[in-house]
Amino acid sequence: MLEIRVDQVTLLKTLLTNTNDSNQLSIMYAAWASVYTTGSEYLKKLVLQVIDEPSPPHKRDIEFAVARMGVTNPYFIARQFVSVKAGGSLDDLNFRSFSMLNIENEQAYHHACVAISLINGGHMCLSSHVGSLQGANESDENIDYSMRIAAVSHSLNILGRGDE
Repeated sequence: MLEIRVDQVTLLKTLLTNTNDSNQLSIMYAAWASVYTTGSEYLKKLVLQVIDEPSPPHKRDIEFAVARMGVTNPYFIARQFVSVKAGGSLDDLNFRSFSMLNIENEQAYHHACVAISLINGGHMCLSSHVGSLQGANESDENIDYSMRIAAVSHSLNILGRGDE
């Protein structure tokens, strides 16, 4: 391992192994959402050293988060910088309602969205999903775990380019 990556790899592995009953699923969702969002094989290999791939129902939840945040993050980022008098809502994006998605674990789903939004720079969406988690009485410590997983995954994605 290159010396410049030691701190980041150590942080990622520490976050992925420092689980308990209250955060294990959210950590897994955040980690795999980070892998799918970055598309990094290097990051995927690092995550697989610590945790298994998600089960099909969990992977489905995470992929919905990646797909939806892949649209909402850039759309709402762009709307912060331009003034157009049309659109501007989730309804305008033609998404099915959240209840129609049959997400297995809503809280873990929001952790995935936190990770994806942080990586994509979708700060409005990040704030919304953090608010949803806090409204569901999720601890700030668990929310911070997902944010750190995303941040270090983003860095490792950049540092691992060319290693894949």
